[in-house]
Amino acid sequence: MKKVWILLLLVCFYSSCEEEYVSNIPYAKVNLELNTLTQDYDLIPILSYKTFTQRRYDTDRIGYGGILVTNGIGTGVLNLYAYDLSCPVEAMRNIRVVPNDYGEACCERCGAKFNISSGLGNPISGTSLGLKTYSVTYAGNNTYRVVN
Repeated sequence: MKKVWILLLLVCFYSSCEEEYVSNIPYAKVNLELNTLTQDYDLIPILSYKTFTQRRYDTDRIGYGGILVTNGIGTGVLNLYAYDLSCPVEAMRNIRVVPNDYGEACCERCGAKFNISSGLGNPISGTSLGLKTYSVTYAGNNTYRVVN
């Protein structure tokens, strides 16, 4: 009977574990502050986006290939999502996805297309790899922080 319980525990343990998605985009520090009242007001319309390939301030860190921030679809007025600009198929710093006004981002080199409106960066076509995502948190006073 003891062996049956141990076997059941092992089955439950292994069946409840989900595999963590590991991106092939190398780790690079991310720290970016956004202010939707001043310099980032253009992120307010739904499906708007902004790319960051250079630091604005000395404290900024923009990931591996830069950062893509979009106001996607969600429950609030502002649903800011952030992704690394590097195409996960190419996995090179200088090959970046290009966002469009339809909530998508495409790689011009390999043709892969990604959904950026949901916060997941999941592939639409051309690959099974998703964009590398970063966390966006509200810091108060119309300020948001993008971090990894």
